Amino acid sequence: MADRESALYRQHAKKGISSTFVTYDRHISPEILPGIPGIKILWNRFKLQDTLYQFLIPLLHATALIKADILKTNQSSGSRPAVIASKIFNKPLLARCGYLQSELIASSRGINAPKTKRLIREENNLFSNADAIIVTTDAMKRNIVSRLPGTASKINVLPNYVDTDLFAPAKIVKKYDIIYVGRLSSEKNLDALLTASVRQRCRTLIIGSGAEAINLKERHPSELIEWKGTIPNNELPIWINRSRIFMLTSHHEGNPKVLLEAMACGSAIIGADSPGIRDIIRHENTGILSAGDAESLSVAIAGLIHDPERQNYFGNNARAFALSNYSLRTISEKEYAIIESLKGNTCKRKIYN
Repeated sequence: MADRESALYRQHAKKGISSTFVTYDRHISPEILPGIPGIKILWNRFKLQDTLYQFLIPLLHATALIKADILKTNQSSGSRPAVIASKIFNKPLLARCGYLQSELIASSRGINAPKTKRLIREENNLFSNADAIIVTTDAMKRNIVSRLPGTASKINVLPNYVDTDLFAPAKIVKKYDIIYVGRLSSEKNLDALLTASVRQRCRTLIIGSGAEAINLKERHPSELIEWKGTIPNNELPIWINRSRIFMLTSHHEGNPKVLLEAMACGSAIIGADSPGIRDIIRHENTGILSAGDAESLSVAIAGLIHDPERQNYFGNNARAFALSNYSLRTISEKEYAIIESLKGNTCKRKIYN
């Protein structure tokens, strides 16, 4: 994931902004360890327990934190060290969240579940202390403002980006009818997707790993399904372009990057009519929105799988929409403006992420 996650910061580096990543990982791949141009990586080389490492980050990485002009989070999870460091070292804090973890857990466990309440407290602590906030959807902004009305003026809605040069249409022979890319977990609603695809006799490629992998393979032992596991992000365009239809049928999403990547590849898309997906797909224009049950998904597949003209129509529109709204260049320019507003005129051009 390093290439995907660092792409935005490589764009910032072209404008003279260097970044330091602090990760909870205890091991770093040898090819990443030397760093990425414009990016320095700090990790848990002390092999400390996660909770202890989190508590000690402001001390262990004090040198980098003191030199930074801005502290930035990439998600609310693990953001506590950044909040603490921003107070200790008197640094502006930019809170960025691709999705609200509290919403995801609430959708499965309920709003009053202990874990949901804990996540809400952590998010509220982050957003209350942030000088600026970046979220990926208007729905996320409304959620935060409903909890913390005073945050409205500092929230910026900035969707996820996609590298539209890497993720682009390619003339490759189609080997698969359907492709899914993502976690193999219950909220992804893969039972319905697989049931529908097998019902339509579609050759289906599943890329990803997760807690439900074994159960899904046992429940869907069809020879029509190929399980590929996790692959490097920069190899995804090949597999997406080898497939006729991209499907994402989750019960709930934030601002799913993989969906944006499939759109950039010019894929014909079938998505569940659920939060996060319906915010991106324009029904019958950039794809199809369907109820998430197996029967409805089966009908959607049947209406698209044998219609190349319709596939091309959706794919072309999806590509154009991705270029206009989610390109790496567009999003990086918008975030750069936010960074500049926080840094002011006397900056050392450093970011801690």
